[in-house]
Amino acid sequence: MSLFANLGQNNPASAGPTSTNASQPQQSTGLFANLGASQSPAGSTVFGTSQPQSNSGGSLFDRITSSQPQQSGGLFGSTSTSQPQQSQPTSSTSLFGNQGNDQTAKSSGNPFGSLGPTSQPATQTSNAGSLFGGANTAQAQQSQSGNTGSLFGGSTATGNTQAQTQQQSTQGPQNTAPPSQPAYFDHLLERGKKRATQDNGAGSLADLPSLQLGLGDIARKVRNLGNGSPSVHQARATDNSRAHYLLAASGVSTGSALRDLNNFSAQAAAAAAATPPPDTNIENYVKELQTKSTLDLIAEGLEDSRRDFDAFLEENVQMEWDTQRRRIYEHLGLAKPSDKDGDNTAGAPNQSFRETGAFGRSSRKSRGFGASAQTSFGKSSMTRSILGPSGANGDGRTIVFTDVGEKVSSAPGLSAPDARFDRERQERYADKVRELNVARLEEVVYPVVQRFAEVEAQVPSDNASKLVKAYEAIGEVVQENANVQRPSDPGAIKERQYAAQYLEESHASTLSITIRRRILDGSRRFLEKKFWNELEAAIARNPREANLGGVPSTLNKVRAYVRLRASHKELGPENVELQMIQEDYCWVIIWYLLRCGFVQEAAQYVSDNERAIKSMDRSFPQYMSSYAKDPNRRLVPELQTRITAEYQQRVRAAPENSLDPYRMACLKLLGRCDLTRRSIEGINQDLDTWTWLQISMAREVNRVEENAGEVFGLQELRDSFRDLGQRHFSAPDSLETVMTYFTLQILAGMYEQAISFLYGYNYIAAVHFAIALDFYGLLRVSNHFTTPELLSFTTRGQPQINFGLMLGSYTRDFRTGKAVVAADYLILICLNADLTGQLGDAQVRLCHEALRELVLETRDYAELLGDVRSDGQRIKGAIEQRLKLIRLNDQDSYLKLVTIQAASVAEDSGRTTDAVLLYHLAEEYEKVTDLANRALSESISIDIGQEPLRLEPLRPRIQQQGRPNGQLNHQGNSPLQPPGDSLSLAVVDDPAELARQMQATYSRNALILKKISSSKREACAMLLRMQEAKKLIEGAQWALAVDKIKTLNLIPIDTYGNVQVIRERSQTFHTLEPVISRNIGHLLLWTIRASGCQRDIVANSAYDTNERQQVIDRCTWNAKDSMVFAGLVRYRMPSRLFDDLARAGQEVGV
Repeated sequence: MSLFANLGQNNPASAGPTSTNASQPQQSTGLFANLGASQSPAGSTVFGTSQPQSNSGGSLFDRITSSQPQQSGGLFGSTSTSQPQQSQPTSSTSLFGNQGNDQTAKSSGNPFGSLGPTSQPATQTSNAGSLFGGANTAQAQQSQSGNTGSLFGGSTATGNTQAQTQQQSTQGPQNTAPPSQPAYFDHLLERGKKRATQDNGAGSLADLPSLQLGLGDIARKVRNLGNGSPSVHQARATDNSRAHYLLAASGVSTGSALRDLNNFSAQAAAAAAATPPPDTNIENYVKELQTKSTLDLIAEGLEDSRRDFDAFLEENVQMEWDTQRRRIYEHLGLAKPSDKDGDNTAGAPNQSFRETGAFGRSSRKSRGFGASAQTSFGKSSMTRSILGPSGANGDGRTIVFTDVGEKVSSAPGLSAPDARFDRERQERYADKVRELNVARLEEVVYPVVQRFAEVEAQVPSDNASKLVKAYEAIGEVVQENANVQRPSDPGAIKERQYAAQYLEESHASTLSITIRRRILDGSRRFLEKKFWNELEAAIARNPREANLGGVPSTLNKVRAYVRLRASHKELGPENVELQMIQEDYCWVIIWYLLRCGFVQEAAQYVSDNERAIKSMDRSFPQYMSSYAKDPNRRLVPELQTRITAEYQQRVRAAPENSLDPYRMACLKLLGRCDLTRRSIEGINQDLDTWTWLQISMAREVNRVEENAGEVFGLQELRDSFRDLGQRHFSAPDSLETVMTYFTLQILAGMYEQAISFLYGYNYIAAVHFAIALDFYGLLRVSNHFTTPELLSFTTRGQPQINFGLMLGSYTRDFRTGKAVVAADYLILICLNADLTGQLGDAQVRLCHEALRELVLETRDYAELLGDVRSDGQRIKGAIEQRLKLIRLNDQDSYLKLVTIQAASVAEDSGRTTDAVLLYHLAEEYEKVTDLANRALSESISIDIGQEPLRLEPLRPRIQQQGRPNGQLNHQGNSPLQPPGDSLSLAVVDDPAELARQMQATYSRNALILKKISSSKREACAMLLRMQEAKKLIEGAQWALAVDKIKTLNLIPIDTYGNVQVIRERSQTFHTLEPVISRNIGHLLLWTIRASGCQRDIVANSAYDTNERQQVIDRCTWNAKDSMVFAGLVRYRMPSRLFDDLARAGQEVGV
């Protein structure tokens, strides 16, 4: 049961000179039993069965073979059998190369050496199902040489059947393992040899313990072969010792040779590391130092640029191309906006806004001061712009709201509106909106509906009359009275008066019922008044047929109209007989009195003709009297039951064409009979009459007390109109059709749906209808942060309009040229600030954000934010005048949240004049001085002869009849301002003039001077004197220029070579303000050139005096001292400027 039992057991000893060709068969049960022993062609192993065919094979231990024909059940498959044939070349592809060749190896590179040499003449290999390749079976074949591709080196086996034993004895030294062979396997080989000797009777090793190694142990041993083991290092040490003995026997001293080699290596390394001798040339050293400093500065600048660029990419670029493409499609109206874009918005109730952008989640992060992402006028917290792109609206308005675009695209046959009339309407509407805001500021009543209706009546346009009628319908609902001035007067309708009733969520509450009744009553009154006006117009057009005569009372006018209709045969079908009382068609007169809204007159007419009417219908006078007395136009329950039964009976029992249709119409109207069929047969009626009948039959009562069959209120009326619109008005073919359905929606109180429907065809009218409705609280608005559509619905199914975004997109037509008008419209967003919950706060934020975008986009800072008079006083801007309307009562808060943000953006954009004005308005006076100093310093640094620096001037304030636009007095007009009395009117493009003007403004105000540091003021004054010196240089006034530079006391002038004074001036260089120090080089250059030119002028003068020589000497010393000073501070100046100084010095001769 030994681990390596019978290892190479076919020979008594491997070192013997001769061996037999056969040995006794023996069976072993060791782990590596009979490795290399000969066996039968078919054998059973642990991992497979051997095959007798000649094949390439590989075993764990190289060249372990035997010629014994025995069967083995070893771990690594079947062993080999030998036959008296000649050997042939074999190829091994196993893990360890050509393991198992029966021939004697000439040289072996594997770690097992020549384990188990055999004495057989030839062998043939075969594959077995072994873990490391099959164990080998050998057949005697013709002797040839073969190569193997082992992992640890290949082994070459040569030999033949006649001289194999001799080769084993003579080639033993050649088969010795290399020095790197582990000693562990040498010991293993010796153990195998001893075991083979014991089996042959040479000795007994039964007392030695057996080795038990598992597959894991064997695997670790194999892995250690490549990494080396202690035995490997020991073998290498042994090889080193042998080398030492060999060299010592040859007379070589290894110790001294090793010391010499180490000394040689150390000397070579020291020679290589030796630095060249230092360069004693100071000029070369300074040049090298300057070059190194320049390279370091360039490298530092490149590193800063790389960091800035990476930060910019991180901040502004987002590589979500799929999301960007989707947003572009949504922006162009090619795809419906997804809900998650609107829901994840900062500032919304479910806040999580992507810091998107316009097309992006990024939109750029603004660098505003003092404003957080959650507050107004700070960093924008909107996913999309409220204002949208500037330019004419045109069809672009449909892109803003995709739901509107879909409706408009389904009706391509409509004609485009006239742009000329649209501009005129917009101008007139803008005046009315401005008057509205003024009235709100002054807290007076403003009849906005009537004023807007006047605009539509004044401007000729298609279907303008229908728009006027729609305004009148709204006016009837709100009961607007233009004669009332003060909110405290009786009958005055205040701002947002009906908001609480209209926005009531509970359908059965008293507030909700009240507003629904108001809508029904107002719409009915409008239709009745409209019909009465038409009636009077028809009588006036046809006086002969009407034959009014007598007193023009209401009844007589109705009689005249009936006569007119009868003369034209328009009362009904000819085969229907109408009942009459004397010469009057009584039922027709009653019907038209009710149609015109004269209920009391109709009751009086019935009362006057009661006997005659009772002869026709005995109960009708009771019905008429009860109907006229009830304020809600309802009959008492007893009469209601009777009239319903009577109506149903007559409809069923009466013969055809035997009933007067007007009599049945009056019964149907008074008793609200047969609500399932709300139409009248036998009467010529138009759309207005049909609509009036629907509204007149609707009642808003407590539905708990109402019978199920008598329930028909405003909601049912809206449902019927909505079904009508889907059947007939879903794809209108003309503007007439559009206005017809829009009027129906207004009459039914479907205000949100009406605005959404009209917006796609006449956005100007739709916007102003929304303003009028929202002013009185009859509009439900949505949250811009969560709803991108124009029309959306609440969780309770209530419609709502995106009021803020609609106003913002409307201003795109004119806000570039009329920023104040746009501000008037955007301020109206805060009408909804009284909404409860988060929606009111969201509307305020939306208004503030829209104004912020307007300020930054239009850059009309003087008009929107204010201006500065010549004495430093502020002129209020349009937004500041309307602070009360935008819920910003604190001026400081306004300045911090609006003006500084705009100033920061202007500064980053390089618009110095804008930034100066805005920082002044924000009372950041030191910042103003710093900006002026920087602009002036940059202007001074421009070389003489080049084009001077020019600033972009402010946009001038618009003068209208001596008034800057946007400045309001109590009458809504602008106070008189003298032209040129403000900073924006004085067009400033010269940095020196700007600095001089701001310095003069601040010097007159001690309070402002206290807020500006002395260093900033001194720097400004010094820069102004530098600019004066530059002007003198440009004018060739050399002596005055040098004297002006001397007064600055920045560079050494008139020191006459005093090195101590020059050094003291150079040491104070680092204490100067950056705006001053950057121009020191230019002062030196101007001084050198001015001194040289002045010296030449004096030298060429005609008279030679002592003063002349003194001036020449003074100019020479000034130029020399400037050059010395430049040499002391040369590394603090740009290299180009120092080169210019050197050339100027050479030209002067110093």
